[in-house]
Amino acid sequence: MTNQRSLLKVLLARRHLTTRAAFAAEYDKVARQVDRTLIGTAPSREQFTRWLACKVKTLPRADHCRVLERMFPGHSAQELLSPYDPVVAFPDTGDSPHGEEKSTNRREIFRLGATAMAVGLVENVWNGPDLLEQALDLGSVSEGRLVLLEQEAERLGQRVVKVPPASLLQETLLSLSSVRELLGQRQPAHVQQRLARVGAQLATVVGEILFNSNQFPLARRWYLAAARAALEAGDGYLSDIALAGAAYLPTYAGEPREVLAHVLPRLEQNPSPSPAVAWLWGFAAKAHAALGHRDAFERAIDASRTALERSPADSVRPGIFSFLPEKLSFYEARGRVDLRDAPGAADAAARALAAYDLTDTTEPALVRFEHASALVQTGETEEACRIALGAVTDRHTFLSVSVMTRAHEFGTLLPPQSPEAHQWRDVLTGFESSETLPTPLPASRTHL
Repeated sequence: MTNQRSLLKVLLARRHLTTRAAFAAEYDKVARQVDRTLIGTAPSREQFTRWLACKVKTLPRADHCRVLERMFPGHSAQELLSPYDPVVAFPDTGDSPHGEEKSTNRREIFRLGATAMAVGLVENVWNGPDLLEQALDLGSVSEGRLVLLEQEAERLGQRVVKVPPASLLQETLLSLSSVRELLGQRQPAHVQQRLARVGAQLATVVGEILFNSNQFPLARRWYLAAARAALEAGDGYLSDIALAGAAYLPTYAGEPREVLAHVLPRLEQNPSPSPAVAWLWGFAAKAHAALGHRDAFERAIDASRTALERSPADSVRPGIFSFLPEKLSFYEARGRVDLRDAPGAADAAARALAAYDLTDTTEPALVRFEHASALVQTGETEEACRIALGAVTDRHTFLSVSVMTRAHEFGTLLPPQSPEAHQWRDVLTGFESSETLPTPLPASRTHL
């Protein structure tokens, strides 16, 4: 079949990257995110032609595959270099990727609730990362409008931990559409950087919303788009924030080794102290604890504390664009529960709860679960269940995927045939009868 075209060729055409030069430029931009040593390693013109024409007998070298898969999230290198088949490339869409795609996308984000069903909102969630990146590739806004956009991004980053996250989806996407439009007009360089920075913040907010709604593949795409925008803005801090946000996904999928693979390459670069770096160390600490690596946990939690203490004072602030001492105490409590250090876990949980704003929608509840888990380990099962019940029934608690996952994990700590275990299962059954709640991911590890 001499006229075969690869999925890669189809996707590149949609992005208007049909020449080898245009592809190589995009390849280098993405390679910079993956590993700076890969810049300039785009395939030769002959290799590129073979990739587009399905004339590749074996997969390219691993570095090429890594960059390709980052360029097109959701597709493996094998899929990208295989003959284009709309049924395979766009499942459930029939002969055209446009016919049933919208209804498929709606099914994927149905659990975001009624807000997401507004006209055009589903398409914005689905296509948003691509639209943002395309706008970044194209090209003077007033100082007043820039400042308003920057203030709105900061506000949303703080507000998203105070209300049910999906309730902010519409206004976040509306702000992002304004940023995209301005980016598409190709502003002066200093303005373009500020707009890209706002785009990175807003994309991170969308990633947070989708994570909390258990839409992990979509959340991953938004975090990647946020990292790309931060790179365009030359903002390493926001790039680290996007990296940390994306670490939620393997963390709550019960994949601690994936967490370490995600955060350690950045931490091994010995970055300057910042709340974002402290957050990355916090994720590493929790992952080490989940694997039973006590010494590595202690080193990572100390590194997180040191990074936070040495951060500029004005950078430590509420919201998802920073990392607070109470969140570090929460992560320490979780790690000590996994390491069966019940007194240490109870102490860390107490420090966290004393500092947290208890109107936050998820993390105070998660801290209470760490306290309850420590009590189970010391045999105080009745008191543990009382605290756990308070965590999920508090009027401020949003039953996000993280809260529901932790609620299920807590249930596995209780003696299976005990009255408390039966009562806790009844509690969970009552919550899960609501169609509006995210379904927790199955735990892939057992907490003892």
